Amino acid sequence: MASRIFILAALALCCIALSVSHTSESNVAGLFPDIEGWTKDGSPEIYYAENLWEYINGAAEVYLSYDFQKVATLTYESGEKRSLTIDVYEHSDPRNAFGIYSQEKPSEGNFLPIGTQAYYDKGILNFFMGSYYVKLMGFYLDAGEKPFLASVAEQVSKELKGEKAFPKTLRCFPEKGMIKNSERFIAEDFLGHSYLHSAFTANYEVDGKKINVFIIEAANQDQSKQMLEKYLNFAKEKGSEVCDKRGFYRFDDPYMSSSGRLNLKQRDNYIWGLFCDNAPKADFYIETIEKNLVSSKLLK
Repeated sequence: MASRIFILAALALCCIALSVSHTSESNVAGLFPDIEGWTKDGSPEIYYAENLWEYINGAAEVYLSYDFQKVATLTYESGEKRSLTIDVYEHSDPRNAFGIYSQEKPSEGNFLPIGTQAYYDKGILNFFMGSYYVKLMGFYLDAGEKPFLASVAEQVSKELKGEKAFPKTLRCFPEKGMIKNSERFIAEDFLGHSYLHSAFTANYEVDGKKINVFIIEAANQDQSKQMLEKYLNFAKEKGSEVCDKRGFYRFDDPYMSSSGRLNLKQRDNYIWGLFCDNAPKADFYIETIEKNLVSSKLLK
């Protein structure tokens, strides 16, 4: 009797799983538009965190570090050679979707206003929007491939949920001196330390040199203070002299001394800073970020 109950329960679970799977695939199918002159090669395939390596073996770890949830992929064909593959990656939140997009986008590229932002290169067009990162890859497309890829990407974006907006923290970077489209989100091990976890970054040109500016967003004030304490202790243990001026710190990072002097500040659940030897200009960026965090209501 017990074994029969177990078998019936197992069958019920399988049915539920199949139902969920079919529902999921049905919803996903709507993301892939009908394209005139093109034929869909079957139904969308879906990969999850546990089997992503089957689809993008070498790159799976990077996507997983940005809290990857699933990817739906479908290939279209037209004629003997022409093909188009659309991948719709879903991540846990817009921050991580932007993060993986930022890891693959070029610093200088052909950017387009599709989704939140898109970039085009020969045979590809990728964009992010909300929690989604979408990649289009075409083969043997003709000279009109850019408008074609842009048109298809626009159709896909209309089916996605989420705002066409960059993460709010990015708005807190000062505009002065910023290298356009250099913004990134690093998911883990920022500056080589696991306890610093993630950070938003942007590159600037100051006095003819490229400098790195960053904003770390902790879960709460206690975590932020613990992160800062560990970092300062690390620097001191490695022989760096830490100058503390009312919670504003200057010191040489033992691992990155060639990047310039590190200027750092912590308040509430945020830590922000930059590598810069010019103290007055470093002060400007530290103070401007703080003002922007307050005006964006990210700081009290």
